[in-house]
Amino acid sequence: MNHYTRWLELKEQNPGKYARDIAGLMNISEAELAFARVTHDAWRMCGDIRDILAALESVGETKCICRNEYAVHEQVGAFTNQHLNGHAGLILNPRALDLRLFLNQWASVFHIKENTTRGERQSIQFFDHQGDALLKVYATDNTDMAAWSELLARFITDENTPLELKAVDAPVVQMRADASVVEQEWRAMTDVHQFFTLLKRHNLTRQQAFNLVADDLACKVSNSALAQILESAQQDGNEIMVFVGNRGCVQIFTGVVEKVVPMKGWLNIFNPTFTLHLLEESIAEPG
Repeated sequence: MNHYTRWLELKEQNPGKYARDIAGLMNISEAELAFARVTHDAWRMCGDIRDILAALESVGETKCICRNEYAVHEQVGAFTNQHLNGHAGLILNPRALDLRLFLNQWASVFHIKENTTRGERQSIQFFDHQGDALLKVYATDNTDMAAWSELLARFITDENTPLELKAVDAPVVQMRADASVVEQEWRAMTDVHQFFTLLKRHNLTRQQAFNLVADDLACKVSNSALAQILESAQQDGNEIMVFVGNRGCVQIFTGVVEKVVPMKGWLNIFNPTFTLHLLEESIAEPG
């Protein structure tokens, strides 16, 4: 049985499951599943990733989904204010579509059409060298579909070359840092973004750095702290930022949380243009 036939079979047996979940049941990556769907309900796209992202500005409103194993971040917005030089890129629209892109991780792109209970749904999906989804861009009722069609005509290719997937390189992090030096440098920081430089300089993970410094800088809290923080922020009307990332993309929400809903093991935020789904039971070490 080929992958596409197996996909149809499992989709019928598991209504409501997403492509990522069914790919897992098939023991293949989601990119390999998209590859198998080409000539059926998927089309391979080619061209420089930067050119495709730049072209997305013309379509106006989209719904973007950035996720990892534990969290799903959905944001409605437009691909304006792009900065795509070098290996990193920005889609810089705080309180709207706000992305940080690590473009050397982006490997393949597919256009996918799906029939849902709400009608046809179209997306452009970007995958990394391991076959995991980095960013999925969905057309909405407010998308300029003429511009969307022009983009597809420009980048869709008849060739569906085999994917060249790579295994994940497990990071080797050995802690040799001097706790007093790390704490001194931490206290000297003037911008939160300097924290990443500190980690890199001392070859530390976040958790290792947290454990090296005094409690007034970082301390462990209850696993239920996130739900409490979100509910408190919602009740008080405080603006917060929510980051969800993977190897090649970070999507950022900035604003007031309107509705916090725990549901079936997931902690959810529901705003008109932003949604978060977090697998709460997977929280292991909040700080």
